[in-house]
This record gives sequence, structure tokens and C-alpha cells, in this order.
Amino acid sequence: MKKFVIVFYFLVPFAFAQNMKQCKHRFDSYLNFKNSLNKVVIFEKDVIYFLDANGNKELAIYAEELKLMASFFEHTNFKKQEALLKNKGLKKFSKRQRDSIFIFIDDRKTVSRNLHQLPLQGYRVAIDPGHFGTNLADAQIEQKYLYFVKDSLTNPNDSIKLFESLLTFHTAKMLQSMLEEKGANVMLTRDQANFTSFNCTYQDWIKNYKIRSLDSLLRIDLISKEKYNKLQNCSDYILFWEFFRDYDLANRSAKMNKFNPHASAIIHFNVDEKNDPWKKFTTKNFTMAFIGGAFTADNLNNPESKLNFLRLLFTQHVNQSEKIAKQTVANFHKKLSIPAAKQSDADYLLNSCLSTHSSGVFCRNLALCRRIASPLVYGESLYQDNEKEALELMKSDLDLYGLKTNTRLMQVARSYYEALFDFLKHY
Repeated sequence: MKKFVIVFYFLVPFAFAQNMKQCKHRFDSYLNFKNSLNKVVIFEKDVIYFLDANGNKELAIYAEELKLMASFFEHTNFKKQEALLKNKGLKKFSKRQRDSIFIFIDDRKTVSRNLHQLPLQGYRVAIDPGHFGTNLADAQIEQKYLYFVKDSLTNPNDSIKLFESLLTFHTAKMLQSMLEEKGANVMLTRDQANFTSFNCTYQDWIKNYKIRSLDSLLRIDLISKEKYNKLQNCSDYILFWEFFRDYDLANRSAKMNKFNPHASAIIHFNVDEKNDPWKKFTTKNFTMAFIGGAFTADNLNNPESKLNFLRLLFTQHVNQSEKIAKQTVANFHKKLSIPAAKQSDADYLLNSCLSTHSSGVFCRNLALCRRIASPLVYGESLYQDNEKEALELMKSDLDLYGLKTNTRLMQVARSYYEALFDFLKHY
């Protein structure tokens, strides 16, 4: 796979210089993980050169083309972006060519407003409630559950039993209802708490779709024959970790991008990493959110990852994501009375993330943060294994939007809602 270098030249006219400054700011603030792109991304005056592994120029994006690139990456799909860059090479687009490309950009995000509409009428929001396991068998495969005796000495029957998939789904359903009350068009990546993004359980997918999916991928050379044979005969646990987890994430992002959202929310609940294997309570509790960014040089070897990088570089998605995430974390902090995490509060924050200027908001190159083509927030509102949180999350004492839920989940949903509403109101 080819490697390439991105070279920026700053153009003299102010309008273009401003765009180039924005790209440089995004690169420095969000995209360049611990300077790991410094040897493959070089900034100069008025052109962006992409170099191969031998240092040869193979693609150029000029300053006067930045507006076109931003609009193109905002309003087209992966295939169109790949085709444009492949055919461009080093030549500079003429004004006529730029105008012709603009004609084929389908801007479906412009919303016409009138005074009689609900405040979010015309806006689309995609929500991904993380995970799928709502029984011990599936949850143990995903490793996304808490199940332990609270006090084995004095009360051995008092157990903690939480499934993250159920928590995320109930939160997503409440958030959906809150947004729809204001006129938004909302989609969820799965229809039931125990469903994968393929809208069936993991076991039903194995029974009805596994062989068909593997056969299809083998035919188009996306998996090797060796891996195909291994996946056909492996355990459900190995199938998940070596194939289905990434396959499901790819489907979640594809569904969200097809919906063409104005904003997206990815809902998760956290645990204390040092409390592994989560058979007891922790005293820690932090709130945080992730957005896209934190790319390394090897990420640019993958064609899809490279295009995601360029979209985040050219468009305002990562800047807008920080706005949503900043308000979401502030809402978590205020409503839940949980401190916002600092980078030193978890190893993965220190080793895999870039801090932003917003408290509790981190750039992290997660699949959904990278792939979803809209401003987004990937929320981790609280630690499930904190004693107070676990006891509150197990309650079902609140009837809301047709759900038997609890105040804690309602507060989390409300935090997302207020952040998304404020962002879309000023879209």
C-alpha cells in the first residue's frame, strides 16, 4: 500500500489563507497524534502535495480548490471521493472544472425554515446505541456487562447485574423521543435492545446470515480463503472478536451515513479500566466524550481511513464535533455531578487520545468517530462500576416515553438532547 505526504502551501489572498489556516489548525489540534504525522505531512505555501513512499508527488490539492474539497467531502460518498482523488493527480482544476464538480455535489443538509415549524423540523439526527448483549451469553462474548455479588458475606443474594446494551438503548430511545418532540427526524442503528445493527440478535445473525456474508466477502476478495475457513468453524466468541465486531461497526456507520445526518450521537457507558475484571465496585467516576482525530502515519495507508482523514481536514466536522461534545460533557458534569476526566485519569486517554481545549473532550481514532460523516459526539457519561451509579442504573422506577427506566438514564439522555438541540438551533 502506498504512503503519501501532504504538503500545504499558504496562498497570499486572505480568503484562501484563512482556509489554509483552518486546515493547519485542525491538523495541529485534532489530527496529528503526538506529532506522528510530521514526517508525512509538510506545510508550505499554496498547494497540498500527496507523496508516495518514495517521496514522489502523486496528488496535489491547491489552495483555491479547498472550498471545493470541503464541499465535496461534506456532500459526497466514499466512492465519489476515491474516484475524484484517483483521477486528479497533480493537475490544477480549471475554474470550469471546479464549477462542473460543484454541479454534482448534492447538498441535502440545507434546511428551509419558517416561523410555524417546530425548532428542529428538517434536521436529521443519527443515534448509535452501543453494543447488543442483553443476556449473559451475548454480553460475555462482548465483555460489556457487570454481574457480581454486591456483598458476598452479609447478603450473598444481593447482586449487581447490568448490560451496557440495555443502558445505551434506553438512553437512545429517550433521546430520540426528546428530539422528535422538537421536529427532528431521528434514526437508531438498531431497533431493539438485544439487536445488532443488522436488526437481529447476534445468534440469529450467525444462524441466518453468517455463511451468506462470508461467502459474499470471499467472492470479492475482502477476506482470504484461510480466514473464511477459520471463521466458518470457530466459536461465537472468536467470530465476534476476529470478524463480527468490526463488521457490525462498519454497518452502523454505513447506516448512519446513508441517513445523511446533520449531527450524530454514539452512546456508551464507561467502566474503570483499573477495576478489571469488574467483579467489585470502584470509587472512581469520570465523564468524557470522544470526537474524531488522533491519526497516525500508518492510518493513511488504508484508503478509507485516508479519505476520512481528508474529510476531517477539509471540512468543519471535527470543529463542530468539539462544540457538541463540549456541551455534552458540561451537561453530564452539571446534571450527574461527575468530574470531567483529565488525560491523566485513564491510560487510554494518555496513550491513545489527544486532549482538546474543551474539558473532558478527547480526539480518538475510533472507527465510528472516524467513519461517520457528520459532526458527532461519542459519549461516555459515567462509570457503571461505581457503586452509586450501579445501584441507580439498576432501578426501573421511572415511566418515560413508554420505557421502564430510571432517573440516571433520563439525565444522561437529557444531556445529549440539550447539546444536540443547541448545536442544531445554530446550525
